[in-house]
Amino acid sequence: MKQFFVVVFGGISAIAVGIGIAYSGAYVWGDIKPRLVSILPVSLSATVASAIKPTDGTSISGGKRTIRYTASEEENLINAAAQALPAASGKGITAKGYILKNLTLDDVTVEHNPDQLMPIASLTKLATAVVARRLIDPNERIIVGRNVMATYGNTAGFRVGETFKASDLLYPLLMVSSNDSAEAFALAYGRPQFIRAMNDWAQSIGAYRTYFADASGLSSQNVSTVNDLTLMLDWIRKNDPMIIETTALKSKTIRSHTWVNPTHFLSWSYYIGGKNGYTTEANSTGASLFTLGKSKNVYAIVVLGSGNRDADVIKLLEKVRE
Repeated sequence: MKQFFVVVFGGISAIAVGIGIAYSGAYVWGDIKPRLVSILPVSLSATVASAIKPTDGTSISGGKRTIRYTASEEENLINAAAQALPAASGKGITAKGYILKNLTLDDVTVEHNPDQLMPIASLTKLATAVVARRLIDPNERIIVGRNVMATYGNTAGFRVGETFKASDLLYPLLMVSSNDSAEAFALAYGRPQFIRAMNDWAQSIGAYRTYFADASGLSSQNVSTVNDLTLMLDWIRKNDPMIIETTALKSKTIRSHTWVNPTHFLSWSYYIGGKNGYTTEANSTGASLFTLGKSKNVYAIVVLGSGNRDADVIKLLEKVRE
C-alpha cells in the first residue's frame, strides 16, 4: 500500500511539474518572440513570424507565404529593416547618385547628383525590353546560337541551338538579367538597328542624356542619369506595365528552364517591381517602384554607383513620411 501511494503521488507531482515547465516556457517564449522577430533581417523575420503563427491572416500559394501589411505596418517594417542593417551600413547612403520621387504627385522627396552621367549596367535591360516588345513579334522564334552564347555570363542556363519565342525571352532578360537574352533580341532584329532604336526611344521620351552602346549593359559606355532613369521607369509603368510586372515575378518555368528572381524585395507587399544591375565600372545600380503610405502613392527609387544597393534603398524608403 505504501508503494501504491508513492507511485500515485509521485505521478501527480511529475505531471504538476511538467505543467509548470510548459506554462513557464510559454510565458518566456511570449516574452522573447517579439524581440527575436524584431532583431532579425526582414526576410528572415517574416519567415520566423509565419512559422510562429501559421493562422496570421497571410495567404499561402504554391508553397510560398504572401505577407500583406497595412500602411502603418509597412512603415514599421521599413524601420525594422533599417535597424537590422549591419553597423557598417549605417554611415549614410553609399550611392554616388540617387533619387526618391513620388511619381503620383510628381514630387522629389530627396535626390543627390540627379543629372550626373554614370554607367548603369543592367538597368539597360529595361530599354531592351521596351524596344524588343515594340519591334519584334512576340511569337517570333529566336535561336540561341553560338554568337549569342559568346556573350559574357549565362544566368539563363541556355544551350546552343535552343529556340524560344520572343515573348519567352523577356523572362530571363528581366528576372535573372540574362545578357544572352539581351544579345539574342539585338541579333534577331539586327544589332546596330536594335541599339539605335534603344537610343531613339530614350530620346523620344525626354531622356536626353542617356546613351546605349549595347543591349545588355555590359558596356561601360551605357550611361544615364538618375533623372533620366526615373523618367524611363515612369514611362514604362504607364505605357508598358507588363515589363514591370515581369520584374516582380518570383519564378518562371518554360520547358526545362526555371528562372528564379534574386531580387530581395519580392516578399514586400508594397514592392511593385524594378531592375538591378552590377558591373565593375558601374558598381551596383537599381531602379525600383514602391507603393507607400496611407495614400498608396507610387514612389520611384533609383541608385547609381552604390556600394550597398539594398541598404541604400531601405534608407531612402525611411525618408517617406505621410
